[in-house]
Amino acid sequence: MDHLLVVGRSTNQSGLGNVQRLMKPRSVAVVGASEREGSFGQRLLRAIVSNGYAGAVYPINPRYSEVGGLPAYASLGATPELPDLVAFAISDDRLEQAFVDAASQGMKAAVIFGRCYEEYREGSVPLTERISKIAHEADIAICGGNCMGFVNLVDRLALSASPPPLVERSGAVGLVSHSGSTWSGLLGNQRGVVYNYAISAGQELSTTIGDYVRFLAAQPETRVVGCVLETLRNPEDFLAAVYDAGQRGIPVVALKLGRSRRGQEFALAHSGALAGADNVFQAAMREFGIISTDTLEEFEDTLAVFSTPRRPAATGIGIVTDSGGERQHIVDRAETAGVPLLEFSEETRAKLLATLDPGMTPDNPVDSYGDGRNLMAECMTFIAQDSDVGVVALATNLVAGRRYATISAELLGLVYQQVAKPLVLMANVASATSRELTRSLFAAGIPVLLGTTSSLKALHHFVNWQPPLPPASAQRDKESAIHDLLDGAAARQALAPAAAAEILDRYSLPQAPRTFASTRDGAVEAALRIGFPVVMKTANPAILHKTEHGGVVLSIGDEVAAGAAYDTISTGCGADVEVARQISNGVELILGMTTDRVFGPAITVGIGGIWTELFGDAVTFLPPVTPLRAEEYLRRLKGFPLLDGYRGAPRANLTAISGLISKFSAFCLEQGTEFSEIDLNPIKAGPDGAFILDSLFVRNS
Repeated sequence: MDHLLVVGRSTNQSGLGNVQRLMKPRSVAVVGASEREGSFGQRLLRAIVSNGYAGAVYPINPRYSEVGGLPAYASLGATPELPDLVAFAISDDRLEQAFVDAASQGMKAAVIFGRCYEEYREGSVPLTERISKIAHEADIAICGGNCMGFVNLVDRLALSASPPPLVERSGAVGLVSHSGSTWSGLLGNQRGVVYNYAISAGQELSTTIGDYVRFLAAQPETRVVGCVLETLRNPEDFLAAVYDAGQRGIPVVALKLGRSRRGQEFALAHSGALAGADNVFQAAMREFGIISTDTLEEFEDTLAVFSTPRRPAATGIGIVTDSGGERQHIVDRAETAGVPLLEFSEETRAKLLATLDPGMTPDNPVDSYGDGRNLMAECMTFIAQDSDVGVVALATNLVAGRRYATISAELLGLVYQQVAKPLVLMANVASATSRELTRSLFAAGIPVLLGTTSSLKALHHFVNWQPPLPPASAQRDKESAIHDLLDGAAARQALAPAAAAEILDRYSLPQAPRTFASTRDGAVEAALRIGFPVVMKTANPAILHKTEHGGVVLSIGDEVAAGAAYDTISTGCGADVEVARQISNGVELILGMTTDRVFGPAITVGIGGIWTELFGDAVTFLPPVTPLRAEEYLRRLKGFPLLDGYRGAPRANLTAISGLISKFSAFCLEQGTEFSEIDLNPIKAGPDGAFILDSLFVRNS
C-alpha cells in the first residue's frame, strides 16, 4: 500500500540527528501500554519508569485513562508534546497502521520489538520492506524490529520489556548486538563489565550497525565498542564508522556469529575454496583495524581490558603470578594462542632477582610466591618500570571468601596508584572469582579477566591495537578496458583461455610465453616458435581443471612429441590448445580472487601443489595492497621457507612475487566485480621472477 506522510509537530535535538533522539530521548511514548498483568506493554512501561529515567513518559492506549500511575492518551496526537521516541508494544498485525499514524505526526525515532511478520501473499511487498521504506522517506531512526530494545545507563533508560537488573553506575563500554539473548547475557554479566549503552539491533529496518557504532563512539563515556554480528547489511558504512571511532581512539571489538564455511563447496576455483566466507570476514576485520574475537569469553575479556582509562604505550605483556603450576599453564596457553610473552630487560631481571626468594627465576611470567612472602606488589612495580611493558597482569584466582584474595586486590590497587601503566587481574579459574572484589577492582579502573586463554588473547589485542587506516574505495575508471573480452562468457561461465591470457597481458601480469592453436600443424609451429621444452594444454573453456581431464601434457621436447601431445589433447578435450614455455624451476604459488557477498573482491595467496591440496596454506586479504604488504602476507604462510631458500635451495625473487600480487590486487579492485572467481594457478616463483602458468576467470552472475 502507498502512504502519504503529513509532516506534523517537530522537535529539534543536537547531536547525531535522529539516532541521538532514539538513544537519548527526552520523552518516550509507549504505544500499547497496558495495565494487564504480565503483558508486554505493562512490562515495558514498568521497566522505563522504575529505573530512574527522568524524561516524560506517555502511555498510549485508548482503553485506559491511566496506566501505571501515569495519564494515558488515546493516540500519539493527543500527547502534550511530540515525544522524541515512540516504542511500539503491539502485535505485528497492528504495527503498520500505528507506524504510519506516528510518522504522520512527525515521529523521528522508534523502537519496534515485533518480528514484523505476516503471511506471505504472492506479489506483496513484505511488511519489513514497507516499514523500512516509510522510515527512510520520513527520516525515522528505528531500533529493531525483532529486537529486545536498548538500555541507556547514562540516562537510566531501560527501553526493554525484559532487561537485566541495571547496575548503579554507567560504564565505558558501548554494545550493539544482533543476538538478543547475547545482548541480555552481556548486559547482565556478574563480573563488573559495565556498559553505557547496550543496543539490541534486530533487523536494522532503518538504523544500521554503522549508525550505532558512530553514535557510541561519539559519547564522552565510551572507551570501546563491542559488536555481536550476524551479518553486515551495509559494510561500507560500518567500516567508515569504525574508521571514525578509531580516529577518536576508540577500538571496535567484533564477535561474528555464523562463521561456517558451508557454501564454498560450490566454488569453481581452488582459491575460492581456500578463502571461505569467514576468512574474508576476518581479512576485512584485520584490514580495517577491527578486533575480531572467536568466543564470547574472549569478546567480553577484550571489552573489559579496553574499558580501563589507561592505554598501553608498548606491546609487551608482563605477568606476575603466585603459582608455579599456573605459571606453566599460562606459558602453555600463550604458545597455543600465539600470544608472545615479553622477555624482560636485564635491568628488570636484576631487580626481580634481587627481590625474589632464593631459587626463584626472574622470567615472564614471574612466580612471586616462593617461601610464603607476598612479593606480588614489588614484582608488579618492577615490571611496570620496564619500558617494553605495555600492560601488567596479576594472575591470581581471587577466590571468593578467601582472605588472600582481599589482600591481593588491595595490593593490586596500591600498585595501580603508584604506576602509570594499565594493570589487570587475570583469573585462571574463572568460576572461583569473587564478584564483590571483581566489581570493586573494575570501579577502581582495574579490569578483571576471566580464563587463561581468553585473558591472554584480550591482552594481546590490547597492546597491539592501532587506529585503522581509511577504508579504500574502489576505483573503476577503466570499466571498458576488458569489456570486449567478456561478451562471449555468460554468468558463472569461464572465459576462454585466450581471453584470460589477454586480460593478464593488458594489466602487465607476467605470464610464461604462450600462444594458442586450433590445428595440429599450428600447435607444432607454436612449439617451435616458443622453444622446447613446452607444455601443451587444452584451451576448451568448458574444462576448468585441465589435468583431471587429460588436458595437459608436460615436458614436450621436440616436434614429434608436440604432434603427439596435440593428438592426445584434441581427442579428449577438443581442437583448441594452448602452448607455453615450460618453467620447471621455482616454487608453485596459487593466487586468486573470490567475490564475497558482503565485502566484494577478496584475494587469496598460498603455496601451491600439495600445500594447497592437503594443508590449505593460504592467506586471504582485501585489495588493494602495496608490494610491501604483499610480502608481509607471503611471510605469514607456513610454507614461506620454501620461497626463502629452504635447505640451500635458490631464493625466490620476493620483489617480483610481491609486485605481481600488488598488481593483481589493483586489477581486482578495478575489475573484480565482473568476476565471481579468478585463479592464477599455478604461478612459478624462482630467482628470475614469478610467472603465471595458467589462469581461470569465471564471470559474475
